[in-house]
Amino acid sequence: MARRGDLLTLNEIADLAGVSKQSASKWHHQARKTGGEPPLRLVAKAMGAKIPEANDDSPRYPRRVVIAFLQAVGYMNADESPMERREGKGKWSPARPTIDPRPIERFSTGQPEAEDSDAEEQGAERSETEPSRKSFHVDRSTGRRLRYYNAHAWKIAGFGSENSFTSSRTRGRFVDPDGIDELERPYWFRETLEQWAAGAEDRKAARYSGPEPDGFTVEGQPFRLLPGDNYYAKKAAAQASRAGKGKPSK
Repeated sequence: MARRGDLLTLNEIADLAGVSKQSASKWHHQARKTGGEPPLRLVAKAMGAKIPEANDDSPRYPRRVVIAFLQAVGYMNADESPMERREGKGKWSPARPTIDPRPIERFSTGQPEAEDSDAEEQGAERSETEPSRKSFHVDRSTGRRLRYYNAHAWKIAGFGSENSFTSSRTRGRFVDPDGIDELERPYWFRETLEQWAAGAEDRKAARYSGPEPDGFTVEGQPFRLLPGDNYYAKKAAAQASRAGKGKPSK
């Protein structure tokens, strides 16, 4: 195993992740369809890390970039232990929310915030006095934001099951994901999911409310036109009546 701070070869990356070298090789050179660059390069770019030796004949990546990638996609926990696989059929997804590799940005100008274990509390205190700051949920052990995938998002968003969450997404009824990860999977941040859950009552009221009124009285009271009060309904009824009178009786 390489020492902390060392550069890792593709073989060492595969060993660290518990995958084949072929998988590690794909992370190195296979461009992501939704974002262009290969997964390891995407993480390095998000971290602002330099990877000059990734272009060599025997590519090597800084250990911190590899760790950040494995934590971001769900192969590794925050303490660098292997993440257990989620049970069940279908496309593999992380067993728990994963750690986003990008530095926290609390300023509307996009400047990174210092990463420490008290970042969440500091952000909450500052937001009361400086409304221009963004309030983000972060993982207290790392100071980073967490990515929630289908398997974790549905509970926070207020759905009864993962199936109902997936169905809502398929029908275009749920909010778009906050991002697509390095392995092409959609994810959301916690504040997005909580905001959706908070609007559940308003959406329910809108769904069960009646149609918009046809107009308002001089006093501002809404009213609806009944079929008998509508000009076109009256005209249709008159035509039907005349047509009925012209028919011979049986």
